Amino acid sequence: LEAETNLFRCMSDASLVKRRRSKGKPAAQQEEERQHRFSINGHFYNYKTSIFTPSFGTSTKVRISSNMTTDQVIVQLLHKFKIENDPQEFALYCIHQSGEKKKLNNRDYPLWERILQGPSDDIMKIFLMDMYEEEVSNDVAQYLNLELPILKQVLIQLKEAENREIQRVINKYHQQHRLLSNMLNCRTSPHIETSV
Repeated sequence: LEAETNLFRCMSDASLVKRRRSKGKPAAQQEEERQHRFSINGHFYNYKTSIFTPSFGTSTKVRISSNMTTDQVIVQLLHKFKIENDPQEFALYCIHQSGEKKKLNNRDYPLWERILQGPSDDIMKIFLMDMYEEEVSNDVAQYLNLELPILKQVLIQLKEAENREIQRVINKYHQQHRLLSNMLNCRTSPHIETSV
């Protein structure tokens, strides 16, 4: 049986259970194996191979406090799903509605991130992902394959647009300042009344 454990990884869980039952094992051993087998969200966990993979996007809830760091939350998630991998292989990512990904540092507080973004999963979700996942937002990804001179030209155009916007705000400020100064001067100037 030990030599065939690699084959179990290729089999579906239902056929694996059926195959185990069909072998002539003593009742005590069958009962022990039955007690060691369980499923979470319909996924079987195999003690011999220590493999459990929840399906992508499976949402789960864990009870955490506001002073738990990212590392502590990852350990708690792995413990909940009985994943025996090293917690250092994983990281928590905040994925926003716009597609932007932000990797939480080991010292960040995931509960605070959730509170700051609001309770809606439509705005931001927190995912447990592989630590070595590249963190590139969609805004940056569109410029990755461009040549350096083109990128420099894009930066020049962005800088010019920024300078135009700054000048527009300054001009508007000066215009409003003149308008308010004129209005204040009109109100504070003494009115001279003459009587006839």
